[in-house]
Amino acid sequence: MIVVSYLTAMTIRSFDGQVDDRWWVSVLSVMPFIVLVHIAANILMGAYGHVWEYASISEARSVLAASFLATGVLLTLTFALGDRPVPLSVLIAGGLLALFSQGAVRFRSRLFSFNKILQLEATDRALIIGTGKTAAALARDAAEGSAGINVIGFVSPRGESPSVRKMAGLPILGELDQIAQLVETYGVREVIVASDGASAVARELVDLCVDVDVRLRIMPGVDDVLNGSTTGVDIRDLELTDLLARPKVSTDLAAVGASLQDKVVLVTGAGGSIGSVIVDQVLRFSPRTVIAMDHDETHLHDGMLRWAEHGEGRVVAALCDLRDVDHLNRLIALHEPQVVFHAAAHKHVPILEEWPEEAVKTNVLGTARLLEALRGSSMERFILISTDKTVNPTSVMGASKRIAEMLVQAAATAYRSNGHAGCAYGSVRFGNVLGSRGSVVPTFMEQIRNGGPVTVTDERMTRYFMTTEEAVELVLQAGAMARNGDVFVLDMGQPVKIVDLAHRMIRLAGLVPGRDIEVISRGVRPGEKLYEELAHGPMRPSSHEKINVAEAPAAGPAVLLDLCNHLETLAESGESEQLKELLLAAANQNWSPGETIDLTDPSEANTWT
Repeated sequence: MIVVSYLTAMTIRSFDGQVDDRWWVSVLSVMPFIVLVHIAANILMGAYGHVWEYASISEARSVLAASFLATGVLLTLTFALGDRPVPLSVLIAGGLLALFSQGAVRFRSRLFSFNKILQLEATDRALIIGTGKTAAALARDAAEGSAGINVIGFVSPRGESPSVRKMAGLPILGELDQIAQLVETYGVREVIVASDGASAVARELVDLCVDVDVRLRIMPGVDDVLNGSTTGVDIRDLELTDLLARPKVSTDLAAVGASLQDKVVLVTGAGGSIGSVIVDQVLRFSPRTVIAMDHDETHLHDGMLRWAEHGEGRVVAALCDLRDVDHLNRLIALHEPQVVFHAAAHKHVPILEEWPEEAVKTNVLGTARLLEALRGSSMERFILISTDKTVNPTSVMGASKRIAEMLVQAAATAYRSNGHAGCAYGSVRFGNVLGSRGSVVPTFMEQIRNGGPVTVTDERMTRYFMTTEEAVELVLQAGAMARNGDVFVLDMGQPVKIVDLAHRMIRLAGLVPGRDIEVISRGVRPGEKLYEELAHGPMRPSSHEKINVAEAPAAGPAVLLDLCNHLETLAESGESEQLKELLLAAANQNWSPGETIDLTDPSEANTWT
């Protein structure tokens, strides 16, 4: 390129008729020296060794400086020699042509990147939701062809009011509430969220695009980019977790690690959705042994296949039913667990309404027997996995878990009075867990895959949602914070209407509710509430900013012992209606400290209602 540049300059110079063959011979003779000067200047200025596809201003400066240096050296030497071997005009013109040719070759992928955009099909036309740095960076990547989309402009989300109408060379076409009209007007096939508060924007976007045939995508969060799990140009389809109206939970890893490291940890219900993830996460903190207990052989087997990678003996499978007192006692005596996460429970509301005996036997009596088996052992911490359905319960499931919470509270009181002040007890209330077996999300997904319809119980119904990972982080954090039977509640954000969740899931599947998939209401099932509550009254903060402690008055140990005995008698006799009445009355009782009630006396038992 250097040779061609200088010969071209010489050819242009020869047009005036003043350049004879002597000058051509002279120029050709010094051409190797001219090339060497340019190469040396490129080396000195750092113009080699770059990945030019991603070159920017810094690399351009190197090329520019090298060309000026080479031209300056050649001009200086020419003046110093006196007898010029090359005309000055050829040196100047040749240097400029060499600069242009070398720059064009190095920056060809940047200079001509618009060719890639021209090659994109019309289906790649995209709008970016956002007017900040993230949105501008995405637009620049797209302009260079690296994002694989043809961005035609920006849309301003609520709360962002830019003072300009153009950014990164593209117009700001409108506001978020105009998105449906903008998609139709400009033939847009993709809408990409690249804004602060992306989850809130994504929820609103999905609702605004319910009837719009357009692909919805999102940029990764800043944390994902910084920790290296993704890059700024990675764009993914919206996921259900993007639509949760709740903050991300952070965990005090030091406190959790101190409570689990080198400990023998028992996880009941280890084959379930929550229990299996608890085992996964506990293993991160180097426990001595994890006892994975479950009465379901298949789920336990599946979990053991996954946990085997942590080394032989690190996880011990325990096929045991909470109701088998002898087996449970032998298991506790054999392994002497120091930390217990009690996740085993029956949880499906409609089924337990039909079979309250099973709810009592597992959720209530199973918890009582586990606590009894652990009394006097080397246990240091006990955490019960509970539910927001325990607050003012209307279902057998919620009532049985509320009694389980009271049993943990009573255990904390009784064990402390018997000299076991070192034992810490606590319960953790969850909302609905996304993806857990039998929950609403997998049910909706299956109905969508089958072409619908998607069935909801009532259009007014709302629920709190969280991810399995967040639920388990809360469990581990509560395990480190628990002291005296505290009932912990996560700050779960705003409740979500189930019908809105159904519409959003259909939309995320690339379908249009009402057109591609019908959404129908079937009515509230027995035991279900239209909305869930988190606590009976005001909650107090804990040492963790996203975890509160609920005020949950509980019956004393003596009353609970009588209650369990009476519930067991009714469960064994099959008197389902009486069992449900007693269970719900006990769970909804506004208990006072030290209160006692004779459950065998109808006059006292009736006062509960």
